[in-house]
Amino acid sequence: MANVRKFSENVYVIDSDYAELWVAEKGQVENADYYYGGTRTVPFDSNDKACEEKICYLKDYESGLKNVFINDVIALGKLDGIKEEVPAGYLESRVGGGRCIIRPKSKEIYDIVMDPAHERYGEIADSMFCDLGAFLNEKGGKIKLTPDFGRFVGLADMLHKYTENVLGVKCESGGCGGKASYTSTGIIEAIEVLGLNQDKSIPVTLIGSDGAVACAVLEYLIEQNYTNIAVCDLSYATPERAEEVKRLKKLGIAVLPAEFGKFTAPCLERGGLLIAVTVGGELLHSDLSVVKDGTVMLMAHNEVITVNEASLAAIDKFLAEKDVKVIPGQLLTFGGAMTSRLEWFFRSSRKEDELFNKPLAHKAVRLAVDYLFEKYCMGSNRENIFRSIYNLV
Repeated sequence: MANVRKFSENVYVIDSDYAELWVAEKGQVENADYYYGGTRTVPFDSNDKACEEKICYLKDYESGLKNVFINDVIALGKLDGIKEEVPAGYLESRVGGGRCIIRPKSKEIYDIVMDPAHERYGEIADSMFCDLGAFLNEKGGKIKLTPDFGRFVGLADMLHKYTENVLGVKCESGGCGGKASYTSTGIIEAIEVLGLNQDKSIPVTLIGSDGAVACAVLEYLIEQNYTNIAVCDLSYATPERAEEVKRLKKLGIAVLPAEFGKFTAPCLERGGLLIAVTVGGELLHSDLSVVKDGTVMLMAHNEVITVNEASLAAIDKFLAEKDVKVIPGQLLTFGGAMTSRLEWFFRSSRKEDELFNKPLAHKAVRLAVDYLFEKYCMGSNRENIFRSIYNLV
């Protein structure tokens, strides 16, 4: 096994051949059954301080906060209606936030890790996962991860070669498969809980619309016969996506200009429902003065703002000036984490060749959204929901 050092409280660093693998546990919940989160690659020249800040932020405000919500839903009996269907142990579970970040040891390795088509990608990922799997096994199941760095869909199954403490594995192994569909279910249920499925003529703007999660939301909007849809994504400017642009325009869907790192004015000024499924950070870098009163903004990514007083105050100011509802990503995108937990307890008691119950997972996500939106999102449009939920951390 590669050398492992304890960098700080609850943060470990694995010295693998091609990268340092940083792993964190104990996000938001003490004495949890286990700690769970995803992975992310950071630039090779990130310093130790930046790595520690990033992994602690993610384990607390992303993985940790989502699991606080899921623990609350379960403990309050909001899933009791499906208690006969869920696996043993699930309704008694308590999970906290964990996380992994990967810092490649050179620019060359970073470029390979970020390019699944590279001929050395599999070799390097396998080497890292061998060491990561050994560490997770050494921790005795207290930390579980879903690898999702880069854009390669089979990463969870690659890590599964070395450890059982990985979630999101293929259906043949008893897993839930890709988690995007469960995240999409959460966003779609939010639309319906808010009553935004009643008038199909409202403007609906989907930003970051060409990713896996957003594509499922877009197909829902099309199937439900929304008549005023616009989409926005940087990928539509590439030759590879020209056919998709043609398909959208034939359906009467407008394709709006995109800009990295911000929401463009043609998107913000449409009003109605705005759904952003992007990389995060765009909200406070955009011209919010053009947003119309009455707009509902579903910020379906977890880092829409940096969690500090300056950002929270900026949201306060925005809501004082505009009668809009802005909903943070953690209340919209926990479906993958919730389903991964269901997968773990299913796999713990799985009969040979039994497949994961996907419809049950979608049902559980919908029930959780119903409760969490009633608790956090049904008040005044001007309420700063960001403050409410970040105060939990």
